[in-house]
Amino acid sequence: MNNEECGMKDRRHIFLFVLIIAILLFGGLYMYRSWDKEYTQASFLMHYLINLPACVIVGVADFLIINSVYKRIRWKDNAVRILTDLLLTALFAVLFALVTNYLISPSRLHDYFVKHALLLVFWNSIIVLLIEIFFYNQWQIEAERRLSDAEKEKIRYQYETLKAQINPHFLFNSLNVLSSLAYQDAEKTNLFAKKMSGVYRYLLLTNDRPLVSLREELAFLESYVFLEQIRFEDALFVEVADSSAHLNRMLIPVSLQLLVENAIKHNVTTAANPLTIRIHITDEGILVSNNLQLRSSVDRGGVGLKNLQKQYALHDKSLEVTRTDTDFIVKLPFIS
Repeated sequence: MNNEECGMKDRRHIFLFVLIIAILLFGGLYMYRSWDKEYTQASFLMHYLINLPACVIVGVADFLIINSVYKRIRWKDNAVRILTDLLLTALFAVLFALVTNYLISPSRLHDYFVKHALLLVFWNSIIVLLIEIFFYNQWQIEAERRLSDAEKEKIRYQYETLKAQINPHFLFNSLNVLSSLAYQDAEKTNLFAKKMSGVYRYLLLTNDRPLVSLREELAFLESYVFLEQIRFEDALFVEVADSSAHLNRMLIPVSLQLLVENAIKHNVTTAANPLTIRIHITDEGILVSNNLQLRSSVDRGGVGLKNLQKQYALHDKSLEVTRTDTDFIVKLPFIS
């Protein structure tokens, strides 16, 4: 929030606070009028108009004093802070009343102080209580916002860590394949190197981007799948349905690749038992499914999928995961 926005917010708070003071003063004088039958409507209006500016000045001063104390004393030290607020605001209120009454009528200064000082301190304490409630509520909102931001940062860090895991494992496997191809097919080796370069370029370019278009993600996925199909040959098939109507829709970077990688990691992928991954795009999102033929030696904790779910939760979206006897299906929603 910039300084201009903070200033506008403070002005709104002060306006609301002045309005509350005006209502409280009106209510207090109205109750007094109901109790004192000799208190006329003319006296009521006169006292209201005379006392309102003074109450507003004292109230705004209380607000500024408490705001200053709030910045200097931690919220954990409640007793010290509230006692300091009460003493400073009461001192200001009494001094303000003495000075203004002296300027208006010096001869009645003593009578005023004896009759009204305690009442003034009492009403000032009510104002202080209202301000304390306001600041406590603001502190709670700020604390919750900071906690939420910290949790989001934690989830983003976990996701970035997950994406970084692509690099060592994928790089190791890709280099092995590249080494083998170099002795067999120079043209395919060149194409493999270009696709591999494209994959890492995409990872670098999207590292700081929260969202990418489906067009970008599919282009990246095509390069990634090409590399994996060179490695697995006839053991891996990836089918992508027509997506021309949804290419500008937005989703989280690398999300499709993570699901494809997840399917390869957790399932048997051999020529005798080929893995088929199907990607179907609808108006609501992307369906990624694969035939289920689970490996027996792979950790099935689903860390990658859980982290991806947390990423979508930051955008108030959720993944839909369905598992049948024959298929594993994940629905990725579009973010926008």
